[in-house]
Amino acid sequence: MKWLSVAEISKITMIPAPTARRYASLFKDFLPSKKMGRVTKYPDSAVEIFKRIVTLYNEGMVTTEIEQELRAEFPRTIEISPSERGVPVQPSMNLQAELSGAFAEMMDKMSRSLEVIADQKSIIEEQREDIYKLKKAFVLLARSQKKIKALPQLDIRAITDEYDERTNALEQKDVELEVATAELAQENTSLKNKLEIMEAELMRLRKDRRDMENYFLDKIKKLKNQS
Repeated sequence: MKWLSVAEISKITMIPAPTARRYASLFKDFLPSKKMGRVTKYPDSAVEIFKRIVTLYNEGMVTTEIEQELRAEFPRTIEISPSERGVPVQPSMNLQAELSGAFAEMMDKMSRSLEVIADQKSIIEEQREDIYKLKKAFVLLARSQKKIKALPQLDIRAITDEYDERTNALEQKDVELEVATAELAQENTSLKNKLEIMEAELMRLRKDRRDMENYFLDKIKKLKNQS
């Protein structure tokens, strides 16, 4: 059997070294290991477990779900040194690492989701304000046209031509504003849909957090009962 360090496993699996070390800490129960000097090494069979962890994360699973999947696929490894035999087992540092890693991951996801939702709401509000301004400008243009048409007609040819030219320009501007308003309304609808998707994702993250808290509370109770 060949024993490998985390750095060597990182090169074989193409997993970044910091990520591989985090996996080794989070899923220690499923990775047999032994100390060789100051370095912890793992058997070459652990390479498949690291690859499986990457695959499960890529499939969208969270840490607790991956642990359950590994529990069904691989035997758990619990190491007890000779000096610890006959002494009640205390909660290992692995639990602390798992708790901190899982909570950090969850809080990072929630933070990113909240930032995206806030950005989407800000964009929607800006679009609404632009639409309101365009509608107001359209009303003012329409009123101006009515006032111009209500002016008494002059016999001077040059003034009549200028009036017709300005009227045509205003009508063209009306058409452009109507098109712009329609486009902004459509974009506003798209942004609302994105906001609904992000809110649904936030609800899913909140559910994951509640499930994780229940899982950790249950695990801590079991550890206390074993003490």
